[in-house]
Amino acid sequence: MGVPLAAQEEGAGGKVNVTLDFSATALSVNNDGDVDSFTDSGFGDDNESTLGFSYENEFFGGVASLGFGPQTFRFFDGEMADGMQEKLFSIDKLYAWIKPFGDYFKFSAGIFENTDGVADYTDDIDNFGMGVFVFGEGGGAFTEPTENTNVALVNGFLPEVTFGPVTAQFLFSPNFSKNSANIFFDDYMNTTGLNALGLGPSDVDSRLFRIGGRIIANIGVGTVSALFKLNHWPMAAWNTSRTIAAMMSGEPSPAPYGGTAVDNMTFGVYADITAVENLGISLGYTGFIVASDENGVDNVLWNGIDLRATWTGIEGLSISTHNNISFAKGSDKEWTLLLRGDDSSFLTLYNAIGATVTLTERFGINGEIGNVFSKTDRGGTGDIDYDTFWGQLKLITAVTENAEFTVGVRVDYITQNDVDDSTVFSVPVGIKVSF
Repeated sequence: MGVPLAAQEEGAGGKVNVTLDFSATALSVNNDGDVDSFTDSGFGDDNESTLGFSYENEFFGGVASLGFGPQTFRFFDGEMADGMQEKLFSIDKLYAWIKPFGDYFKFSAGIFENTDGVADYTDDIDNFGMGVFVFGEGGGAFTEPTENTNVALVNGFLPEVTFGPVTAQFLFSPNFSKNSANIFFDDYMNTTGLNALGLGPSDVDSRLFRIGGRIIANIGVGTVSALFKLNHWPMAAWNTSRTIAAMMSGEPSPAPYGGTAVDNMTFGVYADITAVENLGISLGYTGFIVASDENGVDNVLWNGIDLRATWTGIEGLSISTHNNISFAKGSDKEWTLLLRGDDSSFLTLYNAIGATVTLTERFGINGEIGNVFSKTDRGGTGDIDYDTFWGQLKLITAVTENAEFTVGVRVDYITQNDVDDSTVFSVPVGIKVSF
């Protein structure tokens, strides 16, 4: 598999790359004795393996990436829940960019995740994203930052202008998101489904949109950046999505929310500090508000504070850390009912550290430990205490200059409300090939 050298040299000095990043759990066993194989993503990023193609030259380029592997999506058959359906392939990235005036102006369009100005520093960790940890699906304990609550500008049209040390980006995306909107409207809202709910196409029309922007400034010792993005839903579409979710889970339809619109607003400030040799530090604050325009309701502020760092001060050794604290306080007039009441609160702590040791040109070892603790206090009704710990060790083998193989062992321990606990031992494997 690959691109012949002649093909890479075509296109006026452009460069073509093909990459395969495959990851899976070869074997897993839990404390109930259940045994599975190749049912999870293992070491993979974003819970999927990818096959990617990219091209770039001085003035334009593009990326196409296909995600594959075990991914389970809800399926709505027009009447009610029809179990779960596996979707083995999805578009991971599909975008093109052009720089007609050199580095002064760049225009991108398509399906992408842009985190310019926010350094990663997690080469040694299979990390969560950066932003605000919030409730998981169905009001569960937590989820890592999603496209609504993370630091990325995603999917749409993104012009970018650079003036000296300052870069400004602006995002506009009508009918936003290959994920959050499509999960209700593209994959499930067929004519049969709409009729079953007593709805028509006008109830879920093209009024969904996303806008956003980022400013990045180079300050000599690193960069600072500021982010704002907004996802706009008509309230009718928001209520429709909740109705569909309830029907798919076999629950009664929830009472509709009032107001005419809901806006998911995300904002934040971030610093990338590179002044110290062999040390990179990324620090940031992210705020998130689910805002209704109905009178007499309170829009709760969700907060996330991140600290990332990487140190490479010893030859052949790198250490990465990521720490996040996310929190929110409820209100008596909190309209989404997730944190209703002045005594309601939400707290998530995430901490992980990983290290990679290069043994030879061909072999290396990576180790990681991490923990997520999440506590939701709703005054005794619907409280959630969630705690998970994991540790893993993997061997990294550079088979060739273009191919890398990993194999390891991992243990996950999860407990919820001090009652439900689970321990999983697994053997993740991975292959990365690039040409």
